[in-house]
Amino acid sequence: MDERVRNLRSRSKLLTPVGFIGKAELSENVLEELRRQLKAKKLIKIKVHKAFYEGKDKKERAQFVADQLNADLIDQVGFMVVVAKKGYVGTDNNKN
Repeated sequence: MDERVRNLRSRSKLLTPVGFIGKAELSENVLEELRRQLKAKKLIKIKVHKAFYEGKDKKERAQFVADQLNADLIDQVGFMVVVAKKGYVGTDNNKN
C-alpha cells in the first residue's frame, strides 16, 4: 500500500463523521453537503446506514459513494467510509 494512503488512513481514525448516508440512498442535498465538506477539509469520514449496504458488497458501495463525490476512496470499515479530494492522495499536502 502506498505510504500516502497509509498516512491518510491513519489520520482518518481521528476524524469525526461529517455526514450520514441514510437508507434512502444518496439524495442531491446529501451529496451537495458532502462535496462542500470535502472541498473544505480534503479528507472526510462518512457514516453509512446499514440499509444502504443491504444485499450489496460494502466495498463496491463505498466506491460508488466516492465516485458520486468525484473523490478517492481511502478506507471503508464497517459502516464508515473515508474519502479524500481527488488528487489529494498524490500530493505531499496531506502531511498536515
